[in-house]
Amino acid sequence: MTNFICIASGPSLSRKDCLLSAKSGLPIIAVNSSWQIIPECQYIFAGDYAWWDKHHDNITSHAEKWTTSPRAKILYGVNLFGGHTEGAFNSGQMAIRLASHFGAKRIILLGYDCSLKNGIHWHGKHHGLDNPSREEVSRWHTDFSSLVCELPDVEIINASRYTELTCFPVTKPESIFNAC
Repeated sequence: MTNFICIASGPSLSRKDCLLSAKSGLPIIAVNSSWQIIPECQYIFAGDYAWWDKHHDNITSHAEKWTTSPRAKILYGVNLFGGHTEGAFNSGQMAIRLASHFGAKRIILLGYDCSLKNGIHWHGKHHGLDNPSREEVSRWHTDFSSLVCELPDVEIINASRYTELTCFPVTKPESIFNAC
């Protein structure tokens, strides 16, 4: 079974949990600025051109860089993931799709809080970029739920310390990473 880890930027994400994931030896896709808390990642995914425009010069990681933005591909040389970009989507959701594209049959999630209850991101607010609103977070629940039908052969497990996302089974990071 091919396993992947996707690490988003929910406020429950911690370096301790990222270290657990890194010790598993599984490939890791960091979403947006989460590469900073998990520099051991093999991939960085950010769907938005605006994120790449603001951050591309500051990325010190040697991880493969991926986006859904043709403009970011052209201007910054990141890899283009063109799969399923019509309609609403978010970078965390697209990272899961990218893992599936790479052949993942089991995807473990960290930092997928899908809530503003405990803050915006583990790193605080984005400066000069959009931050999630209640309406957007509500839409994310629908975005993620669509993956259940879209990826029926992929087991997706949410190991975030805190989550309001109910479409995937939930477990604690210690339970899942000690079993890897």
